[in-house]
Amino acid sequence: MNNEELIESLIRQGKSDQLEFLQVVNKETIGKTIGSFLNNEGGQLLIGIGEKKEVLGIENAERLQSELTEYLNTEIIPESPIMISVEPLQNKKIISIKVWTGSKQPYIFNGGIYYRKGNQTIKATSTEISELIHNRQSTELHWERQLAMGTDLEDLDVDEIQKTIKETINKTKLEEYKKEPIAFLTHFGLYQNGSFTNAAVILFAKNPARFIPQSRVRIAFLQQGKTGDKFLDDQLLEGNIFENIGSILKFLEKHLTTSSKFSDNDWKRKDNYIFPMSALREGIINALVHRDYFSISGSVSILIYKDRLEISNSGKSPLKAAELKKNHLSMPVNPDIAHIIFLRGFMEKIGRGTLKILDACKEAGLGEPVWRTNENDVKLTFFSNVNSNGDNATIRNPNKKHEGAIEGAIEGATKSLKLKLTRWV
Repeated sequence: MNNEELIESLIRQGKSDQLEFLQVVNKETIGKTIGSFLNNEGGQLLIGIGEKKEVLGIENAERLQSELTEYLNTEIIPESPIMISVEPLQNKKIISIKVWTGSKQPYIFNGGIYYRKGNQTIKATSTEISELIHNRQSTELHWERQLAMGTDLEDLDVDEIQKTIKETINKTKLEEYKKEPIAFLTHFGLYQNGSFTNAAVILFAKNPARFIPQSRVRIAFLQQGKTGDKFLDDQLLEGNIFENIGSILKFLEKHLTTSSKFSDNDWKRKDNYIFPMSALREGIINALVHRDYFSISGSVSILIYKDRLEISNSGKSPLKAAELKKNHLSMPVNPDIAHIIFLRGFMEKIGRGTLKILDACKEAGLGEPVWRTNENDVKLTFFSNVNSNGDNATIRNPNKKHEGAIEGAIEGATKSLKLKLTRWV
């Protein structure tokens, strides 16, 4: 299901406690609606949809997207990840705004606290405000908000913090005094009462494993038969989350074989990794951001076999495997970490990561990846077109139309000759 089909599916579902439609851009109504989503279970607002669910579209959608980004980041307090995008639909453009459940409730817009009841946005009552404050107190006890005792500023990678500040300035209207590292970390709840939090260590420590041993990431390359019992390269990454992302990318580039394919319009061969990197990136970011960091035995592992690649992380998924294949909203397990990863541009659209994985694999001609979830961990397995014996390092394009293009280009050649030419090219 592509993005347009997903949005059409949402429109058919109709308004709900997590879904709202607007015909035109009305900043005050949008602010109240997004504030109410943040104070509830998150949600999505589609702008450019009529009362009868007809697609009206929005003129100058890109300009309004930019204006709304600045407006909502300024007017909704405290700050929260708000993902705004322009989506094509029925040859028109609409605006989509998505938010998770806020981790710093209650959220205030224009001096008011708004709540979502059914498909209505209303002003919160004193009882509801009291519940929101209670929820926030519970959130403050969450593992990532707990203080990492003994961590000093010199233990953190200040250059990485500065990179994050720079990226944040591009996305939000960051006040001048918050551009200093400690003020910045304080603003995002990563520095409290004179100490850094566990989330700050995961994100920015030079050696987080010194404070949080379970933050290590294992990545290995195995290449022997179906069981893959021979390690050709096996590494334990001990960097912060950004350093680990860079190390994982280098490891993948080093060990993933490539496939060769032809397009309909270009006879020149194109080489790609046997797994689409965009899909791997989504799977790996999800594992690093949504994993359970609390458990001392928790972990993330990435294992590359000849015929498959497995990404495993500790922690229970709030969604079943089948639900991950649908458009969904979820409360991030580690909201402070997720927020910073969002600001750094590693996450684009809430609830679209798993769908992007499916789309990328389909486009690459691969079988559908499989999620396995249980009480303790989540495993995502990608399957290549290389058999488990590992004999075929160069894959023929499984897409029949490409085979046809080759046949058309080599007029008169026999089938065996075509195969030889394909290997040669």
